[in-house]
Amino acid sequence: MIFGAFRFNDLTNNALTWYNKEECKIERRYNMSLCFHSPAPSDRQFTFTAAANSGAKENDAAFASIFLLREKYGIEICAYEQFLLRRYHSGLRAGCYGFPIGSGNLKDAVQKLHEDAMERQIPFRFALLTKQQTDLLEADFPHQFRYSAAENYTEYLYLREHLAELRGSRYHGKRNHIAQFWRAYPDAYIQPLIAENAEFAVKIAEQWLLAREDPQEASLQYELNCIREAAANWDALQLSGLLLYAETEKPPIGMEIVSQISPHVWDIHFEKVIPGYPHAWPVVANETAKCLTDAEYLNREEDLGESGMRSSKRSYRPDLLNEKFFAEWCGEEKL
Repeated sequence: MIFGAFRFNDLTNNALTWYNKEECKIERRYNMSLCFHSPAPSDRQFTFTAAANSGAKENDAAFASIFLLREKYGIEICAYEQFLLRRYHSGLRAGCYGFPIGSGNLKDAVQKLHEDAMERQIPFRFALLTKQQTDLLEADFPHQFRYSAAENYTEYLYLREHLAELRGSRYHGKRNHIAQFWRAYPDAYIQPLIAENAEFAVKIAEQWLLAREDPQEASLQYELNCIREAAANWDALQLSGLLLYAETEKPPIGMEIVSQISPHVWDIHFEKVIPGYPHAWPVVANETAKCLTDAEYLNREEDLGESGMRSSKRSYRPDLLNEKFFAEWCGEEKL
């Protein structure tokens, strides 16, 4: 596909007619539209394989994220060769595509997305690219994209062993909170979070939300609905997690829901503790890290510009800050 071509619609023959500027000739190409669809649990294995082949660390490559956020961002996906392609219809990402996830001829996959954008008569844009992805895009299409930072969408990644062991002075505060919790609740224990007890995660999230000053805030309500949907599709999404109990014979007080992005990277989707147990938050994070023994990195996602969330994520001392970018096609214009 030559990006510098002009297009004419030929509805009678269901074809696209192109004027190739470089070769000065007319070309006709029949419309081979990509088959995008709303994510379904059956797409999970292909998505995970594609993410594994690309060595993905970003949370929006986790199938659970794609599935649970499909309505918020109007996500559609498509399998093309060994790539998972994504496009978005609402929210911050509206009118954008996701970077192709997978392995193979990346240039060809990007060209297919460009063709799709031209068919839809919209600007060709990517949302939330990592720095590595912008480098790959620039290598195949030098000076053909304009890049801009996606503020507040930098992801916080941590080496699992650091969160599991909490060694050194930088984690002194976390160790103190954890020690205070275990002293206050000597009978506390954890339990794997599975489909059969996933309703406890929903109840914890509901109690956490009710204690907020703004429980009806749209984004918080949407998060709660995502947790409910996660519980309802637990096995299909291949979710994992844990429950924290402060006392025996009483309901759990904390929970964490996670899933694999790729073989050695896990995404922390949801983490909640009911009010009245302030020292329990680092306990949940620490115990989760201890349990995920096959993980190298834990992705605790972005802070969305919220000061409290940013302070919390920084307090765990990230080992990697995964910056995000937008990219917009600028044709043959040289920047």
